[in-house]
Amino acid sequence: MGTFTRLLCLALASAPVAAAAPPPALAKALEFLRDQKSYSWEVINADPGPVAQQLETRRGTITTVQQNLSPHLKGSIDLNGDTLIQREWSDGLRLDTVITADGGMITKTPEGWMTNQEILTAQAEERMGGGGPTPRFLWLRRADRPDVRRPDQELVPFLKSTGDFFVSGDSYVVQRRIRPEGSSKSAAEDAAPASEVAVTMNLRSGLIRDYEVKIEGTRAVTRARVQVPVSDQRIVILTYLPVSKIPLPDEAREKLRALASPGLRRKSTGR
Repeated sequence: MGTFTRLLCLALASAPVAAAAPPPALAKALEFLRDQKSYSWEVINADPGPVAQQLETRRGTITTVQQNLSPHLKGSIDLNGDTLIQREWSDGLRLDTVITADGGMITKTPEGWMTNQEILTAQAEERMGGGGPTPRFLWLRRADRPDVRRPDQELVPFLKSTGDFFVSGDSYVVQRRIRPEGSSKSAAEDAAPASEVAVTMNLRSGLIRDYEVKIEGTRAVTRARVQVPVSDQRIVILTYLPVSKIPLPDEAREKLRALASPGLRRKSTGR
């Protein structure tokens, strides 16, 4: 998931609105998802192909290119509470991240399994090299602090939502207008560009089987701060079959055991 989508979805989960509570059928499905100790999911992003846009400005016509750089993602949480996130980009890079029930996190990179602290240290070393972005620096940026929220963490907050839910058959749609950082400024001269977010949750047999997130907004480009339309879309498919235990190689287990030591854990988390 790209930074644009991540920030807006975080704001979506906490944005206060006022209206009706979730319909009973949706509330029951959200409660079922909340209570799942183990399940899997897959995230399918919009077409990653570049899309060119031409915009008229006071200085003439400019061309911008929008491209979805979010990875294809598969995730699962096992009965022990450990989570595996597998991400693969269109250029072939794959990164696997394991998050343990007690909060430890390691990522399998082209150089082996690395902790968050090791990834940050490697990025600092690359910057100090001063030779410009390298292939190593690019995959380190992708490995750095990935978005590891599960579908239940993204959707269950709607249980407490008081927003309007639009119902069409077994589909429930929530629409929000939000601002970056959750800004509530309304004056035209002070307000940050707003984004339109729509979340569609589809039920089958009383369960949320998939949901779609659409985001429409703007971002500033060029020194003239021209506002360019941007959009993001992803579909999340859920599978409720339990996973007994995430398979891990010995190298990863050794890394997690080392990370579990109090001294290394404090260093890795910055505490």
